[in-house]
Parts: sequence; C-alpha cells; structure tokens
Amino acid sequence: MAVRPGDSHFEETVLRWFDEADSEYDSHGSDQEFEDHMSEHSHVGSGMSSSDNEDENEDTTVQESGVSIKGKNGHRWSSVPPSRTRTLQRNLVLRIPGPKGAAKSISTELEGWKLLVSDGIINKIVLHTNSEIGRKKMNYTENCGYVGETDTTELLALFGLLYISGCRKDNHLTTAEMWSKYGPEIYRSIMSETRFRFLISCIRFDDKTARNREDKFSPIREIWEEFESNCTKYYTPHEYVTIDEQLLGFRGNCPFRVYIASKPDKYGLKIVTMCDSRTFYMVSAIPYIGKEVRANAEPLPHYYVKKLSESIHGTGRNITMDNWFTSIPLADNMVNNYNLTIVGTLRKNKKEVPSSFLANKNKEALTSQFAFDQKKTLVSFTPKKSKCVLLLSTMHKTKTVDPNKKPEIINFYNSTKGGVDTFDQMVHTYSVSRKTRRWPLRYFYGILDQAGVNSGVLFQMVKRNREKCIRRHYLFELGMQLARPHMERRLTKNLTKKLSSSIRTILGMEEENIAAVPPPPKLAKQTRCALCPRIKDIKTKTACSKCHKPVCNTHRVEICSECNQ
Repeated sequence: MAVRPGDSHFEETVLRWFDEADSEYDSHGSDQEFEDHMSEHSHVGSGMSSSDNEDENEDTTVQESGVSIKGKNGHRWSSVPPSRTRTLQRNLVLRIPGPKGAAKSISTELEGWKLLVSDGIINKIVLHTNSEIGRKKMNYTENCGYVGETDTTELLALFGLLYISGCRKDNHLTTAEMWSKYGPEIYRSIMSETRFRFLISCIRFDDKTARNREDKFSPIREIWEEFESNCTKYYTPHEYVTIDEQLLGFRGNCPFRVYIASKPDKYGLKIVTMCDSRTFYMVSAIPYIGKEVRANAEPLPHYYVKKLSESIHGTGRNITMDNWFTSIPLADNMVNNYNLTIVGTLRKNKKEVPSSFLANKNKEALTSQFAFDQKKTLVSFTPKKSKCVLLLSTMHKTKTVDPNKKPEIINFYNSTKGGVDTFDQMVHTYSVSRKTRRWPLRYFYGILDQAGVNSGVLFQMVKRNREKCIRRHYLFELGMQLARPHMERRLTKNLTKKLSSSIRTILGMEEENIAAVPPPPKLAKQTRCALCPRIKDIKTKTACSKCHKPVCNTHRVEICSECNQ
C-alpha cells in the first residue's frame, strides 16, 4: 500500500513498517531483510537539526515528516536511525584476545622474543653475513684478530648489545664514545669495538647473487615476511584495532623513501601497520615500496586494509582508520564480505557526502548532523563555525551525543585512533637504530624495535598476576639474556684480568680463587748464582722459590697464575 507524507495515517504506517522490520530481524538473526526494507523506503525520516539551511541544501528533499538526503553523486541517505532491539551480529566479537599457541607458556623475556625473531630468521642472517664476511676478508691481513666468521651465539650477543644501547639511549653515540674508558663496561664485556663495527658492516639478509632485481624490497623481504607472520601467529587482538602509518627515520638513498610532515622524523621508510588499540601490539604490517601496479586496479588503501586485516576476517572486530583509508565502498565491502566494522574520518571531497554536511558559516558550533544508509552512519560535527569533521561508522547506529554535545562516534574514534601512533612512540623511545646509509639495515633495526615492543606485550600478558613490567627494565634484561652465552664463552679465552673480572661481575659470577705467585725469597747476603759459570762470578740476593738456590736475573723466569697452579 502506498502512502504519502500528507496522509492522516502516515506516521502510524511508518512505525508499523519499522516494527515489522525489527520483528523480522529478531526472528531470522539477519540484517538483510531490514536493509532491503530500508532501501525501498529510504525517503521516510524525521526532521533535520535547526542548523540545516533549506535554501542552501539543493540536494535535500524536504517533506512534512521526513528528509531524504542525497550525496553529490546521488547516493541516498536517511536522517532516521534504524531501530534495533539487540546487538548486531557484526558487533559480536569472536576469538579470545591475548597470546596464543606457544606464546601462552613463555616464562622469560628471551622466550617470547625468540618466538617472533625465530631461529629460522637468525640462521638466515648468519648464513648471509658469513658470505659477506668471506668477500670482505680479502681486504684484511691474515693476523687481523676481529675478522672472522660469526655464529648464532655471537649474532644474538650483537642484538643484545643493540638493545642495551637502545634502553640506555646510547644508540646516537659513536662507537669510540661507547667503548671509551669513560663508557660503561657492559659494551667492552660483550665484544670489542672493532668486532662490533665489523659485524654491523657485514650483516646481510639475503643472497646477493640470487636477488630478484624486479623486487625493490628483495634485500630483506624474506626476513620481514617471516617476522610479520610470527607476530600474527602468536597473538589475537582485542575487539578494536587501528590501521595507520609508521615511519622509520631514514635520510639515505632509497627508491621508496617518503616525506610525512606529521611524523617526528619527517623523512623515512613508511610501514602501513595494524595494531591492537588496547595493548599496542603490532598484529600485521606492510612496507610501502612505492607505486605498484595491481592486477585488479584496486585502490591502494583498500588493498592495505583487506591485507592487514586478514587474520581477523569474520571475527566482528572494529578497525579505526584515518581519512586516507576510509571510503563508502570500503565500508560496505568490509562489513558485508568480512564481518568487520570500521570507524574513520572521511575526506570532504567524497562524492557520497551531502553538500549540507560540509562546513558552513551558518552552522552553530557544537552541532551535529547524522545520516544513515543501511549499515552505515555518517556524522558531521561542527567544533566551531566554518569548520566540520566528517566520520563514517558501520559500528554505530544511533544519534547519541554526550553532555559536551560531542557525538559518540567521535569519542570512540578519539579513544581508539592512537594504536599505531602509540606503538610508533614506544619504538622511538628506546630504539636500537644506529646511523646507517643502508636501508635494509634500517628496516632490520625496525624489526628489532618492533620485536621488543611485541615480545614485551606477550610477556606482560602472560605474567598478568605479577608486578607491572617496566619496559626499559624489560629491554635491558632481554639484552642481557641475548648476550650472556657469548660473554660466558669469552671467559674461556685469553682475556686481560681486568676484562675477565668485568665480565664475571656483570654476569654475577664469583671471582676465581687463583693462588698468587709467591715472591722469590731473599738471601741474607749476596751469593754467587748457582747456574752461572764460576768464571763470571755473578752475585745475587734472590733465590729460587722452589729449590731455594741463588739465581741471577738471567736465569730467573716469571710465570702466570695459571701456570703457577
């Protein structure tokens, strides 16, 4: 039956339509029938806020009891929020958040870290680093003590040293300053300055001879993909995640270096990242390597969002994102095909946005406009005159506004938008990154920083009943656990007494009880040396410590404490 706004039973008929839609939703547990009903009668609604100007709203059709709003491209919105009686299926979160798999049973800082930076990654780095050492070895003399192949134990010690320097914020110092007599003993105890510099210059992540020249990211792609897979494998995020950009500061030559004015480092290597909004754990990440040609011509923001969220498809979680990612087609695709909701700011040049929702000097400050389309909600908030903020949500379905006249959608966005920014800040605070012109090495410094944050989250969540873990203390202890086996191995080699004592002190080991060499006994008067010919007649007052025969300086021998034992 067709009704018009002027009919006497118009309001009664409209309410009955919505009641029927709700009853169908409750009985079948599906949104589809309700959405079909709404699309058929989308022109039905209630009046707009007083801030809307009828004369300036050319794309709005005003009716006696409702408003149907059109975007610049004809997209239809309704000012009437859909009526719901229970939680939407797309807002029901599946899967328990937190560590999963082997990450549930970690007991030390090192165990969690080694799940992310796995033995496979370490072995590949050792293999390719030794290949580079073999090439560089020809430029050094044979008796150069710090030139030689490395192994897993020494490489882990190198990473431990980087973590320790990062939490001490010494990563900006030169190696001469770090290993000077005024520097901390910990660096000299782990390895020598020359060995550290040599290993850093030789560290490699792929086989140069088999490198794919068409892939710009090939020098570190294999390592990166395994690490990123491990981060996803051992953690389930909470109900809200954030997608945003992370920037690794870098000013060397790189074909895909970018400039982002809002970031502290300005210039660097961009990584599009998805983080847990509550714990700031990095769930997945994709490095930006310049413009790419995709087979299906899919917009790059859509590709990033779908790829990053693969691990949470179908789980009912929400993704918060900024206006570079947010669009109407993406919102429809994510909620319909992947059971994921989104909340994000929307650019004002989107064709689906009604012109009445844009900034207008006639709008009063702290006023809001809402529009609804099936599973989407659009809000335009005016913080002050001639300004507006647009947000799109597939999670919210009401016109809820707090006592400060700010929409609930904006409050939710502000509370969840900082997941990646906070993660980036944590990375910068105790970064292991050192000055380098090699962009693959800069990416690997980023991997170590990301592993430090993620493993700390896993460790803290597993030991939730114990005291809170201070991140600086966690990183220092992680560095010590990485370096300890190599330091213990160094004690078996010929080291100076001072260095050996320093290592033992740092490791908390007792000093060895070494018997002191007794001084040679003194004779009462000068006596001829028992080993010299009588014709020389060399006199001495020193005797042998063992046989007590008089011996001169020529026949006296000094031995070390170990030989004395």
